[in-house]
Amino acid sequence: MLIEGPLNIDIVENSTGGCELHLEFTPQFKALKLPEQSDAMHEFVHYLKTEIDILEEHDPNRHGMLMILQVAEELLPKIDTNKAPLEEAIVVNIPDDSPFGQFQIKS
Repeated sequence: MLIEGPLNIDIVENSTGGCELHLEFTPQFKALKLPEQSDAMHEFVHYLKTEIDILEEHDPNRHGMLMILQVAEELLPKIDTNKAPLEEAIVVNIPDDSPFGQFQIKS
C-alpha cells in the first residue's frame, strides 16, 4: 500500500516482536506556512476517506489506511492550532490482533 501525503510512514518491528507505525512529517510539509499545512492535512484526510471507500471491508490495505486516517484526524486540531510536533516522530503501537499488524517486516 502506498499512501502519499504530508507524512512519511514506516512499519517497524519493536523490541518485543510487535509492530509500530512510525510517522514523520515530510520536509515539504514542514516548509509550508500554517494555513497551507492545515489545508494539506485536511486534503490528506479527504484523500484517505475517498480511497478507503473504494476498498472492500476486509482488504488489509483498508485496515491500514483506517489506522492512518485515525492518526491524521487526531493531528488535525494540532495542525490547525500550530501545536503539532512537526520535528518529532509519531509512534503508534499496532495491536497483534490487527490485520495491519500481520505484516512481516523484511530487512
